[in-house]
Amino acid sequence: MCLRNDILKSIRNTKKEANMSSNKYIPPESVISPKAHWSLISVLLDEGPTNIAIAVGNWDREPVLAMRWNGSDENPLGNPQSRGLATWFVLPNGRFAEAILNTLPDNKQALVRAFFPKLTQ
Repeated sequence: MCLRNDILKSIRNTKKEANMSSNKYIPPESVISPKAHWSLISVLLDEGPTNIAIAVGNWDREPVLAMRWNGSDENPLGNPQSRGLATWFVLPNGRFAEAILNTLPDNKQALVRAFFPKLTQ
């Protein structure tokens, strides 16, 4: 009986640990959905939990700027999210991408402009 109780206790603790670890903040580098359309190239700005993140990636093989609100340990998915998965909001190329790009540090702006000139056209 004692061994059975120990096993049950161990299973409960394992489940608790799994639930706790699944509620950790998801860093923007780990946001990879929707996989059919999105692939991350680089996170350009990460202001940490509950703040914004800006990235450059490919949407259907075209370079785009994207952003999201990071989550927290209490709300790990952040925003936007779809079907329980953290996702990115893709900014339209042109003046909106340009406006966001202008808020980034000079070295990040230079990187994006050098490799992805279509973003701001």
